[in-house]
Amino acid sequence: MQPSLQALTNKRISEFVPRHAWQSIVAIVIVKKPSVYLLGTGSLFQIADHHFVVTAAHVVKRAYQHDKTIGIAGDSNSLISVHGDWILSTSASENDPFDTAVYLLPDNAVQRLSQFRFFRLSDVNFGEQSKTTIFTVFGHPEIWSMPSHDEKEKVQIKGLEYTACTYVKSTEALIGYDRKYHLLLDADAKQVTWTDGSVAEFRRQNGTNATFPHDLKGMSGGPVWTIGDLDIETRNWPRIAPNWVGVQTGVYQPSQVIRVTRWVAVSTLIHSAFPELRSALEILF
Repeated sequence: MQPSLQALTNKRISEFVPRHAWQSIVAIVIVKKPSVYLLGTGSLFQIADHHFVVTAAHVVKRAYQHDKTIGIAGDSNSLISVHGDWILSTSASENDPFDTAVYLLPDNAVQRLSQFRFFRLSDVNFGEQSKTTIFTVFGHPEIWSMPSHDEKEKVQIKGLEYTACTYVKSTEALIGYDRKYHLLLDADAKQVTWTDGSVAEFRRQNGTNATFPHDLKGMSGGPVWTIGDLDIETRNWPRIAPNWVGVQTGVYQPSQVIRVTRWVAVSTLIHSAFPELRSALEILF
């Protein structure tokens, strides 16, 4: 596709990317005093009067391995400790396909996040997705971040949203993939373009080339939203409400595929750990 035509296509599609999704996104960071480093991406979610951070379990486990404090940071870069009891889907089995984690925020943390938006069940889609669905992944790439080096300096983070089609090729080589629990997004680097239609090239802070999507660590745990469908003309996409459908949990680099854990994994964790919320979740089970 010619760059000018690709740019027009990109512009048309970008109109349907839910900008309000960024209002719920936080960076998951690790504190190694005096420095703070980016670990991954999380989202804010609410059921009744319970407020959660949702991310990938392997992001949290990285911090556990170093026995360091976990925090979340947003646009204001104000660090909020979330080093308490995370609920991990992988706590019982290393081979658990969910790879999701939730953290119940205390009231004081919720108050500090008053400028953010906590999404609700009405924003979530638990249904099957067609092979023509278009998705957008949100997150903070590690290669675009800079750690802080002292208490006066802020960790630098930059957001990336990546829009992709459903992956429809063979899944035989995708170890750990389970159609029941996962969605797959096509991340062929040859098809990744910037807004102007030019082929996207990702670089690390030192200027060297990065490999897409493998080197976009830090995006792990980020929310994935549906924004449209190739079988529907884009002029009719406004009739399709964008929905949060899962959490980005893995990358299959040889096949250039992004793996997304379906939202049912998150609701299962919450249903199991918080009996008082089961009536609110009952409709889903």
